[in-house]
Amino acid sequence: MIALGRLMLAVMFVLAIWLDLTEPNRDPASTYRLLLGYVVLSAAIVAITWKSWWWDAKLAGPAHALDIAMFTALVFLIAGYTSPFFPFFIFLLLSAAIRWGWQETALTAILVTLLYVLTGFVGLHSDPHFELYRFVIRTVQLLIVSLILIWFGVTQWVARPAFRASEFKTDAPPDRSPLETILIAALKTAGGRSGAMVWRDQRSGEAQALVGSLAAMAEAKAPAWTETPRTSFLYDFRKERGLARDAEYNLRVLAPHNMVGRDSATALQLSEGLAVPIHAENGEGLLFIERVASLSTDHIELGREIAAAAEALMQRHALIRAAEEGAANRSRIELARDLHDSVVQFLAGAAFRLEAMRRAEVAGRKLEPELDELKRLMLQEQGELRSFIAALRSGSEVNLTDLAADLRALSERLSKHWAVECEFDAKTTDGKIPARLHLDAHQLVREAVANAVRHAGARSVRIALAADPTELRMDFFNDGAEFPAFGDRLHPPTSLQERVEQAGGTIELSRGMQMTKVSIALPITRRTA
Repeated sequence: MIALGRLMLAVMFVLAIWLDLTEPNRDPASTYRLLLGYVVLSAAIVAITWKSWWWDAKLAGPAHALDIAMFTALVFLIAGYTSPFFPFFIFLLLSAAIRWGWQETALTAILVTLLYVLTGFVGLHSDPHFELYRFVIRTVQLLIVSLILIWFGVTQWVARPAFRASEFKTDAPPDRSPLETILIAALKTAGGRSGAMVWRDQRSGEAQALVGSLAAMAEAKAPAWTETPRTSFLYDFRKERGLARDAEYNLRVLAPHNMVGRDSATALQLSEGLAVPIHAENGEGLLFIERVASLSTDHIELGREIAAAAEALMQRHALIRAAEEGAANRSRIELARDLHDSVVQFLAGAAFRLEAMRRAEVAGRKLEPELDELKRLMLQEQGELRSFIAALRSGSEVNLTDLAADLRALSERLSKHWAVECEFDAKTTDGKIPARLHLDAHQLVREAVANAVRHAGARSVRIALAADPTELRMDFFNDGAEFPAFGDRLHPPTSLQERVEQAGGTIELSRGMQMTKVSIALPITRRTA
């Protein structure tokens, strides 16, 4: 764009002077030759830099010096109203601000203003028609515009590409790896047609590589590299050229093979494009975007934005994976607890009854009624487990009246199973509870009765159920031995406490009048631990 603007200004200069018969007022022949030469040079610079980011950067300094010299010559040769010095001055400062930074813009402004003043002093002594007041006004204009553009540079105004990394799509489909998502999104954002990405996981140290285009992606052998670059850069491995920007936004030349390595460039089939380093907490990598239309130094800034979006995606992927692992761990713990509170406790009760049967056999009693009863209880347990599994799969809700009926039937079975007097009482409304809470209530009743018989030697257990729209409450009373105390407090059994805390509820243990009371409250509307 700078080269194209230079060419347009040069053509405008020629047309403006040609249409104004009063200009130039000094050496017309030399002025026309100078302007036509400037047009030719401007056109040549456009042709050389139009498709080459390397020559665009390398010719920036010489072209800028040529523009300053041309500005000085035009101010000296053309002093009338059609003098194009002011738009040319703006062009010089904008070129410096876009290409470099505020220091270069300030230096350009100072140099050009001094040259303009010097040219004015020459005209003041050599031209009898020199208008001093107009010269002073134009000098002040130059100073004001210089200060404005320098202020832009100081406030870190820099060139921005027309495309932005806000178009970077960070939603990774479940059937696509994050590396593939990043590479496809980067190609679409930067307009590349092919690319590659390598990634090294911080925890495992393993490296992955992906190469391909928007049409097809394939895994490749991950090349070895020692250190990931800190900034995006343009590269051309065939000509050993590279450009990056430093902290002050100035372009600096680099050797791309020193940044990536020849073996890595060969393995990934790299030629020319944009390299984007990615640094995340869970690893680091390099993203290569190739076959980019109109590749320019503006893409370096775009690379920074792509890197930020890619790092956010990798970080989010790591968090999701950690959450999934945590959820899987919690699911395993809950499954183990459910198996303990249902199947294991039932088997323990079955063993308890079988031991009683063995003693009965020694005493000469018939075992057939006992065996039939145990068989019936096992079939009921099997049916109950199936209903639990079906409820968990469907995620349906359960009426409180159905819960009370189920717990009453469970108490009767537990009474026979553990050979203990088990009494149940319920005071509920017509509300509903989640299926998971229904399972929790069943398992808590099982565990509370089993603990009272096995660990406290209880001969009777009373269960009281109550509910309101927000909370489900269960109280367990048994006449067994006192639970062991730690310090000055009674602590409930660990198995009960873990399940209650997981459900987001509370549990309390108290002792009085030779009775132990376990009070449990479970929230109905919210289940967060």
